[in-house]
Amino acid sequence: DAFKGCTSLESIAIPNSVTWIGDDVFSGCTSLKSIAIPKTVTKIIDGVFSGCTSLESITIPESVTEISRHTFKDCTSLKNVTIPGSVTEIGDCAFLGCISLESVTIPNGVTSIGEFVFRGCTSLERVIIPDSVTSIRCGAFDGCTSLKSITIPNSVTKIAMKAFDGCTSLESVAIPESVTDIAFEVFPGCTSLESVVVAEGNPKYDSREGCNAIIETATNILVAGCKTTVIPNSVTVIGRYAFADCTSLESIAIPESVTEIKSGAFAECTSLENIVMPKE
Repeated sequence: DAFKGCTSLESIAIPNSVTWIGDDVFSGCTSLKSIAIPKTVTKIIDGVFSGCTSLESITIPESVTEISRHTFKDCTSLKNVTIPGSVTEIGDCAFLGCISLESVTIPNGVTSIGEFVFRGCTSLERVIIPDSVTSIRCGAFDGCTSLKSITIPNSVTKIAMKAFDGCTSLESVAIPESVTDIAFEVFPGCTSLESVVVAEGNPKYDSREGCNAIIETATNILVAGCKTTVIPNSVTVIGRYAFADCTSLESIAIPESVTEIKSGAFAECTSLENIVMPKE
């Protein structure tokens, strides 16, 4: 934390003798607008630029292999960041609260999108996820209110709880064949979501009868739905938080096949006016 809280520091050139930048070195340097990272640096450690609210852009050299947790947390002016192909790990909360960040290309080599990496990136409209990624972890895109669409590559096997929580502009999601582990409460608060489709050939989940929902095939549990979901008459359970915070859901018909509605299934569905239940 050598320069932590140096609020008048505007720019700095790091010498070529430096190989890594340690914890919170420039944290809270609220006037820092530019910084040159030399090609000798291989690792950027926790919280290095956290709270550098004037930093607008940064180029990370090809020598860097890891961006640690909280590195750019609350860099509220950061619009552009170039992540080189050498990076294989992006830590939890790395870009949390970067409200000006508009687009990100994740390099091919990163295998996991960490917890809350882009949480609160309210200007983020475009994310390119490479085929190397196998998991999207808890809250990865939580609160990315400008994100309208996202392509999940056919390498992802796991999507964790609240991965897309509060993505209020997200209109469509396509789940590829590779995904075999989807947590409950994966799309809460996605109020614009109209299309949810699981690829044919997925061994674990399906979107039978064009229902606009994710159904666990073997158990007939509806895992996640949206405002346009039509529950098929083969679903037996509506899963936990399946429609949670779906504030645009106005009406839903529960088919005769349903025997159980789990806790929180329709929590905070504030516009829900009409529920059609099966006749006894």
